[in-house]
Amino acid sequence: MRGLEARLRFDGPLDLAATWRPLGVPFSDPTVCANDSHAVRASRTPEGPATLHVAIEDAGELALRAWGDGARWMIEHAAASLGLDDAPFAPPANAPRALQRLAQQAAGDRLARTGRVVELLVPIVLEQLVSGAEASRAYARLVRTFSDRAPGPFPDLWLPLGAEQIRAIPMAAFPACGALARQGATLHELARRATRVEEAAQLPHDEADRRLRAFPGVGPWTSRSAMLRGMGFPDAVPLGDYHLPSIVAWNLAGEAKADDARMLELLEPWRGQRGRIVRWITYAGAMPARRSPRAALREVDPEARALLRRS
Repeated sequence: MRGLEARLRFDGPLDLAATWRPLGVPFSDPTVCANDSHAVRASRTPEGPATLHVAIEDAGELALRAWGDGARWMIEHAAASLGLDDAPFAPPANAPRALQRLAQQAAGDRLARTGRVVELLVPIVLEQLVSGAEASRAYARLVRTFSDRAPGPFPDLWLPLGAEQIRAIPMAAFPACGALARQGATLHELARRATRVEEAAQLPHDEADRRLRAFPGVGPWTSRSAMLRGMGFPDAVPLGDYHLPSIVAWNLAGEAKADDARMLELLEPWRGQRGRIVRWITYAGAMPARRSPRAALREVDPEARALLRRS
């Protein structure tokens, strides 16, 4: 199972884990895996399912190998999906020391452009209103129940859910897998209007934001999370996150508590790169002390799980 091979040159630092892990859920994503020197990701491309493996072999050179009907598409779009065309940004010399430190620690974090908006949105929608652990559990269950194994030699790698697969998921299956019913309704709507969703990848920042937010269940947090994680927009700042404003304020101003307005005020000097700085902070920044214990995972109705197993 040799696959299609290619080599790709790049300039500057590249952190595969920092670049690709945001494309999935926070923990144990079944569709993407990355470390310092190797990464593998599955996708449902316009030409069919595919898997792309990337290895940093020498300074400035990547070895690519792809499998599946969409292998050629994955190779052709590898530079964009790895953020190799992401214009570099370095804070000016007079920037605060904390920002300079974050820039150094997150230097290899590139803004990916996957070109596949529906599959990008699925894990993000599942993160709405729940913890990262709950979203990760629901996503893994949905993928392993309603998707397919990815092509290539990686037995534990799965294809992400595309529009066709989402439309086939019964509404009752979402809570049975640990997702919220409202998340399932949002995903069904996105899948039903997939063509319009995918067009957002080709739109400029403000138009892409408006396009995504036109769909029921997609607000500024969901839209801008997608734009920042896998659509290559460096100024996209997710709004409405319970923890993010305080994390940003802690790293930029030493303030333990903040809201969206304060976060935007602190980021304003870096307009045009505000989302990138948010990524730096979430990747390499410090976390303020927790004010309450972590919430336990929600229990999934055992009757719903049993119904899913019988279906």
